[in-house]
Amino acid sequence: MLCSGRFLAPTLHSGSIEHVNTSSSRRRLRSSATRALGIALFLLAMRAAAQPTGIISGVVLDAATKAPVPGAVVIAKSPTLLGEQSAVTDESGVFEMTMLTPGTYAIAVQHKAFLPFSPDGLIVRDRRVRVRVQLTAEQRPAPPSEAAAVEFDDSSMTRPAMISGPEPEYTQEAIDRRVQGQMTVKCVVGSDGAVHKCRVTKGVPFMNSAVLAALEQRRYRPAMAHGKAVDVYYTFNVRLTLPQ
Repeated sequence: MLCSGRFLAPTLHSGSIEHVNTSSSRRRLRSSATRALGIALFLLAMRAAAQPTGIISGVVLDAATKAPVPGAVVIAKSPTLLGEQSAVTDESGVFEMTMLTPGTYAIAVQHKAFLPFSPDGLIVRDRRVRVRVQLTAEQRPAPPSEAAAVEFDDSSMTRPAMISGPEPEYTQEAIDRRVQGQMTVKCVVGSDGAVHKCRVTKGVPFMNSAVLAALEQRRYRPAMAHGKAVDVYYTFNVRLTLPQ
């Protein structure tokens, strides 16, 4: 006989003492509890599966052109929904989100080329809700236009003067082949003193890239015209001699 988790030792007619084994009883109790828990979870799952769900579907369009917007991300949120659901519009701008618990939803529609749009108050029940979303294109400011460079005129402008920067480094190929000579390179020297848009008009084998890299790392005092710094096309004559 088992009582309050203790072993009871009854006196038998033979005068021996028999200990009651409770380990098998505990295993039976744990097995019964596990089965009961499994049944409860199954019933909850069946109840959840039986709960009606809704669908939000629709199309996302460009408000100006009425063209479909593919690749837009649509996100649905609701106090009745655990987490959130999302979908991406296809080539026709169409999306669909299923298995939504009934409730009031807010959706957010995002696309990198359009302003974000976040309507709310969308009521979902056990049916399909169709929406038509029109996005307004984002107006991006035009990049500042570069001042047009002009050809350097020695008669009316002061010549650019180098402030800092490296000399061209001889490549091993040019050294091995004993290459030297004069290169002519035309670049834009900006009003900020930077050198860019360089192109070789007369090259030296195995040295063109090294000379361009050196020139574009330099900083110059810009050309001046009528007291104002200007962007100019300037021709550099670079004399290359083998290192000693």
